Amino acid sequence: MPEHEREYPDISFIDTDVEKLVNELIRTYELFHENATGKVRKLYPADPVRLFILWIADVIMQERVLIDAAAKQNVPRYAEGTYLDSLAEIFKDTPRLQAQPARTTLRFYLSMSQPSAQTIPKGTRATVDGEITFETEESITIPPGELYGDAGALCITTEPDPEGKEVTIGAKGNGFAPGQIEQIVDLYPFYEKVENITTSDGGADRETDEAFYERLRDSMETFSTAGPLGAYIYWAKKASARITDVKPSSPQPGVADIRILLENGELPNEEMLQLVYDTINADQTRPFTDFVQVSQPDITPYDIDITYYIPKPRANGAALIQAEVEKAIIQYKRWQSEKMGRDINPDEITALIKQAGAKRIVIRSPAFTVIEDNAVAVVNNETVLYGGIEDE
Repeated sequence: MPEHEREYPDISFIDTDVEKLVNELIRTYELFHENATGKVRKLYPADPVRLFILWIADVIMQERVLIDAAAKQNVPRYAEGTYLDSLAEIFKDTPRLQAQPARTTLRFYLSMSQPSAQTIPKGTRATVDGEITFETEESITIPPGELYGDAGALCITTEPDPEGKEVTIGAKGNGFAPGQIEQIVDLYPFYEKVENITTSDGGADRETDEAFYERLRDSMETFSTAGPLGAYIYWAKKASARITDVKPSSPQPGVADIRILLENGELPNEEMLQLVYDTINADQTRPFTDFVQVSQPDITPYDIDITYYIPKPRANGAALIQAEVEKAIIQYKRWQSEKMGRDINPDEITALIKQAGAKRIVIRSPAFTVIEDNAVAVVNNETVLYGGIEDE
């Protein structure tokens, strides 16, 4: 996500300090009792009146918390759900990205070549397993003498959202490798077989509050028509909620080179790159003189080769620590690859493995390496050895 320089203060619209409220109620009661009766009465911890006041304070505090939470929904950085959706009107009326269907290219084969052109209509369906189904976006005309034709297809499978409304399955339609979408639903004349020739991708679930808020802030860049970096970041992210990092650059005058990275450091495939290109390259979006190219980030490979040791006092929990170290390595790889231009930093491995319970870590690889802005570090070989128990 983009890093904004300005830091905003944490705010509250009403005091939610429980101890302060209880002390004020006790002090008020004691003063009221003294003024009304002329006698001093102190409310000690076991006093029934004090217990009643604690119950009253609990009710008041719950209402204060609800009031404060409701008031914060008027501030974009605190707003959630439909409240954040409503605030979008002050950010150039930018809507939240809804779930988007996955895309692929289907190839339809004829059992034999024909003397006349054969048309396969738009909307012809093929499925993976009878549940996840793709539908062609255009008609296909197979010329005389040819045996197959290709067409782009969208995943049309839906599922109910929390409100019961049927929506596209989004990211669940991604990742079907060539040949896995092979069952025809709508037969056509001279049918032989059907298969996808690209890995399905481009499907995305509904945009999260965190991603939506960052994109709302980026939307302010689009007021300029001169093609600022922030505008290209905004339009690229608008293509799919799965895009988490965008690096625009201009390697030469008139060329806008856009690199994109997906959630969890996943590299985009051809379907996703085309989706981003179509979004950015629209005549209403890019400057007229810009030539846009969209691609994956450059890859900088690195190896993980480490040995770690566990302190003797924690020897009984060695198996648990080893499991935590495995999780730490997964966390490090995700952290290292989820953002372009993030330097390879072995200090992060040390911190995570120490936090997992290890005493000492010997890191043979990786070494600190500076990563270019349009590149991402991706692990190549991984060797993580448990060295045994050591004294403190």
